[in-house]
Amino acid sequence: MPTHQTVSAALDSHRPPRWSTRFSHVLLGEDSRQRLTLTLLGLASLVTTTVVLLLMYAARIGVADVGQVSLLAGLFFVFIVGFYALIRSGENRRFADPTLAMPQTIIAQSLIAASYAMTGPVHGATVIMLALVMVFGMFSLRPASVRLACIYTVSLMGMVMVWCARHDPLHYPARQEVFNFALTAIVMLAISQLAGQLSAMRTRLKTQKIALEQALSHIEEMAAHDELTGLPNRRRMMTLLQEHATRHARGGPRFYVCIIDLDHFKHINDSHGHAAGDAVLRAFARQAQVVLRNTDMIGRWGGEEFLLLLPETPLGDPALGVTRLRDSLAELPASPSLGDLRIRFSAGFARYEHGEPVDQAIERADRALYAAKSAGRNRSVVL
Repeated sequence: MPTHQTVSAALDSHRPPRWSTRFSHVLLGEDSRQRLTLTLLGLASLVTTTVVLLLMYAARIGVADVGQVSLLAGLFFVFIVGFYALIRSGENRRFADPTLAMPQTIIAQSLIAASYAMTGPVHGATVIMLALVMVFGMFSLRPASVRLACIYTVSLMGMVMVWCARHDPLHYPARQEVFNFALTAIVMLAISQLAGQLSAMRTRLKTQKIALEQALSHIEEMAAHDELTGLPNRRRMMTLLQEHATRHARGGPRFYVCIIDLDHFKHINDSHGHAAGDAVLRAFARQAQVVLRNTDMIGRWGGEEFLLLLPETPLGDPALGVTRLRDSLAELPASPSLGDLRIRFSAGFARYEHGEPVDQAIERADRALYAAKSAGRNRSVVL
């Protein structure tokens, strides 16, 4: 019986998206990278709005020219709308840096520098905007680009401050401008250094992430494969059997289960040592992978036993591949150190019946294997 959570989840999956989700898709699109780029542009818009509000306040209290403020506010608007249209249309993908972080940073710093020259007595408040823009750019730009943007900002602000000190010394005293320039240069230098450290940190995190992914992949590989033979282990084979049973229940092909037991393997261990026994297991696994069909799956079931999953074909005999394997092993030495010793095995087959538990098919294959061993070994029996 479905639980309340299951029913709720099913209902949620069929409900139309909320208006906020639809609005977000319309505004930002559905591509994750483009959404991130537009989100960064949105943060830049907040900075822009703050600067515009500051300019409007300066004009209202009479320390800035209304016409100049209106012109600059219009340029800010064109800046934001222009970049939004470029990104939303997807044209930004044509550039080497689809985020367009560098041109956004340069234009923003240029407009803030113009704001600095217009705000008279309150011009010092705009300096913090320069740092804020660079902080946002630091997360999108490479360290070299950040340094270049910082150099541009310092150079531009130096020229603006010199011009302001000469043309409006009342509101831009030279000594105060020297202080503001030194402050701007120090802040830009600090941001440039932080950008390098941030980049190094991100590189380390990326390297660690790759190393963790590789370690996890290795652990998953070890958890699903037998260390000695490299074949799928018992747990992995059970998973594959369940998957094939589920596929068959949905109309997929039927399959056979085959259990193979290497004949007289204990005698090999006792007579030649466990190293020789390991060599025999590896040789069998290697030859089985060469001889069997690509669709056949073999795994180590335990000890000297192996389990095969053989998808059924319309005219195929499931024992043919195992017969080829037996014949090929009869011609190959079990190991260079074992002389004339050949690998022989007994095999038991069971055809998976529709709807039965996988364990039952395995049990019938095991009974067939017992029958093959009782009949003299080195043969196959199908039940």
